[in-house]
Amino acid sequence: MLENITRHTVIVTNNNEITYTVNKAINKDMYITVQNGEVVVNAPWYFTSSKIQQIVQNKKKWILNKIREYENSLSDIQSVNIFGKRYDIHFKYENVKTPELNIEKNYKIKIIIPNKYKKIGNGPIIEMSIKKMYEQIANNEIESIMEKIRRMLGIAPEDYNIEEMNKTLGKCTNGKITINPELMQYKREIIEYVVAHEFCHLKYKTHGKKFYQIIEKNFPQYRNYEKAISEEFEY
Repeated sequence: MLENITRHTVIVTNNNEITYTVNKAINKDMYITVQNGEVVVNAPWYFTSSKIQQIVQNKKKWILNKIREYENSLSDIQSVNIFGKRYDIHFKYENVKTPELNIEKNYKIKIIIPNKYKKIGNGPIIEMSIKKMYEQIANNEIESIMEKIRRMLGIAPEDYNIEEMNKTLGKCTNGKITINPELMQYKREIIEYVVAHEFCHLKYKTHGKKFYQIIEKNFPQYRNYEKAISEEFEY
């Protein structure tokens, strides 16, 4: 049986592309398969490219749904929080060189993943993109938050750093504050409390009576904040 295999790309709607392989052969019935995110059009040898493209256009909704089902099955990360608000993650593969992430107004995060990562899965790419997103948010927000806490408490660190940490959201060492960028997932009042907590360690190294007098005065709900944090981090 003679076969002719070619590869094509068609834009079907709203810049959504479907890349598909055409497998032509004598006595072959017309049908489309989507396996592991790969679209294959099996067609008789006499079908023209334009006819096959039209068939793909007609089946675009089914094809795109099958592709999304496969892509969603590859990642355990379905949503993340930013400032206490849940954002659903949506992603697609495109012909780009590096991953791209956009935060949209309707509580959605859109991640565009290079086509070259299709075969290895999108989990690591999404995780890396989310980490970079938190770092960017922290870099944009932390100075204004620290200035607010400085005015509140009348103390400030010599320097600060934004750094990923495994089990804690903040630490104070030798007059320097370190903030975990994942802190940006929490509500602003929790972020401010964590920053203030570390500021207080500039004056009091341990969690003694005077330490908590300052905390309770400025953050009477601090126990609720610590409870929310303790589900994922030590505090």
